[in-house]
This record gives sequence, C-alpha cells and structure tokens, in this order.
Amino acid sequence: MPQDSQRDGKNVAPRNTPSTLRERSRLWAGLAGALVLLTSSGCVVGAEEAPELPGEESTAQPGEADPGEAGGEDAEVIASSEFTSSDLGSDLQIDINALERLSNDLLRLRLSVTNNSSENFDLGYKLAEELDAQTASKISLIDDVNQQRYLSYDQSDGSCFCDSLNGPLGSGDTESLWVIFPGDQGALERMTITTPLTSPFFDIPINDVSESVEQSNLGEEQILDLTLISDSLEEDQTGRTESGDEVSIILSSDVLFGTGSSDLSDEAQEILAQVAQEIDDASSTMVSVDGHADNTGSESINTPLSKERAESVESALNELIARDGITFEVEGHGSADPIADNSNEEGRERNRRVSVTFEK
Repeated sequence: MPQDSQRDGKNVAPRNTPSTLRERSRLWAGLAGALVLLTSSGCVVGAEEAPELPGEESTAQPGEADPGEAGGEDAEVIASSEFTSSDLGSDLQIDINALERLSNDLLRLRLSVTNNSSENFDLGYKLAEELDAQTASKISLIDDVNQQRYLSYDQSDGSCFCDSLNGPLGSGDTESLWVIFPGDQGALERMTITTPLTSPFFDIPINDVSESVEQSNLGEEQILDLTLISDSLEEDQTGRTESGDEVSIILSSDVLFGTGSSDLSDEAQEILAQVAQEIDDASSTMVSVDGHADNTGSESINTPLSKERAESVESALNELIARDGITFEVEGHGSADPIADNSNEEGRERNRRVSVTFEK
C-alpha cells in the first residue's frame, strides 16, 4: 500500500527569485548523460608537507598563504543553511564564508559549522569522504555555465587537501573549515555549492585574492560532467515525460544506487536537486514516488528493494524541496510494471527505475 508522509521540516539555503530559479530549472533539464570523470595532472609546485591541520604550525612559506588563516567565528557569512539532514536538524548550522580564487588558480572554499544544540556533536564523515573524518571533503562546487562538478583535491596519500576539526563540536561552538578545489582558469564569476547535509547554496561569488597555496603532492584534479534530466529516455533511461497537466520524471536506478543497494549515490544529489526544483516551480501538493525493478531475482527481494529505493528518493526530496505543503505517496512495485523487455540487458536497465510524478 502507498505510504503517505507529510513534510515535517525543510532544508532551505538562501535562494534566488522564483523567476531565476525557474530559468535554472529549465537550464538543468537539458541533455541526459552519465557522469564522466575528466582528469588532468595538477601542475603545482611548492613544499612537500601536507596541509596544516588545526593545532599544527603553518607550513606556508613567505609569500604563500596559510590555507586556513582567515577563518574563525568572526568570519563573514555570505550564505547560511536553515536546516540540515543531520540528527540536529536546524540546530546544526553550516555557513559559507568565502569562495576564493587564489593567485595560482586553485579555488579555496571557507565555511563554518555551528552547533546550536545543547549536546556535543561529532561531525565525523557527514561532510567527508573516506579517510577524511572531521573534514568537509565531500562538498562539491557546481559550474552552472558548463554543467560541471568540481571535487575537492586529494593528496597523493588519498587524504584531502583540506582542514579538519580536532574532535566533536561543543554545544554553542563554531568552527571553521577550508577545502581546496581545482581552479577554473578565471572563467567563472559564481558557483553553486552542494553538501551532503544541506540544500545547494546557489550563486556563491568567487573572489580573487592575491594569496597562493603551493602544494606538490596533489592527486589528479577531478572535474565531472553533471548528469542531467533530459526530455528523452533513449540514452541512459533517465528523463521526463509530460501528459496533460502531469509530469513524470523517470530516474535510472543504476544512476541513483549501487547494485542491490537503496543508499543514494553521490551523483544522485545533483539529479534530485533538479527534481526538487521542478517540484518547487510546480503547483502540485501531491508527489508520487514509485520504485520499480527488473525481473532478475525473486519478488521477495525485488518488491522490498524497489520500495526502499523509492523511500530513499522521497527522503532526499523531502529535504531538498523548499515549498511547504507537499505530501508524498511512496510505493514499490517490484518487477510488476515493466516498460521494456526483460529478456535483454538494455530492457532490464530501463525497468530498474524510480519515477517521480506530480502536476505541473
């Protein structure tokens, strides 16, 4: 039976006007494509030491910047979260302090994290990749112009080129973090910042600074093409269809999830942000989320997995949608409603999907 859930909170970052957001939504509803890793060797020179962590002495040389020297509780706040998907909800506050283009073309993001609850809070891996506990290495920068996603730099040992907290964040405390990203060659004025805990921070300005941070042991830069929602299902089975006043967005489970998993992938965040924006721009108060599987395996596995995947999508959309009054209907259909031939892999791929349906 469908599961109904009324939104009991929302995750809203400072946003632009509705007309601007509608323009961005239409821009993002372009051609579909898989995430493609674009790599090039980072040409950086300087000291071999790892970036300074809190409590260590600065390794910056004369004429170079200490990567985190301008942080602190008094740092300027240019964007702030209103809600997070952490256990603290709105009591965990994430502020964007600056996005800076350094003189050697690296991008440096400065942010601060505030614990407004009455208990200590362990940030752990909530903003971090594996090996990078207490950091913000999992934050991404989005180039809306060229539809690309910038991942934070790793060092040659696999750890991030970033700052970390010393431990749990005390009640009422604010701590600053910084993260280094590949440069944009001076091409952009603004970028969108996405985090695992908040709605995207749109249109964050890039400021040019005279500082440089030299580092010779960086890994390869990672700039990914965004996965976009298209008007056709022919390429990667992720697209949108319209019938009368109703819109149905079909999302490939192979893009959203790992094999046999209901945990959303990293690239799912950008895709679902686009879906949430379309829902925000629509008039509907009811959104149906339906999970589907191919006929591989038994229905005792397929049906609950398709339901769990639909619930994961509903949970993410619940946090990303800014508009109040949205009710979700969630259902898993297993392999009972195929849209393609299950006798070949191409058809099975099309049948592994989650659809999100709402009125325009």
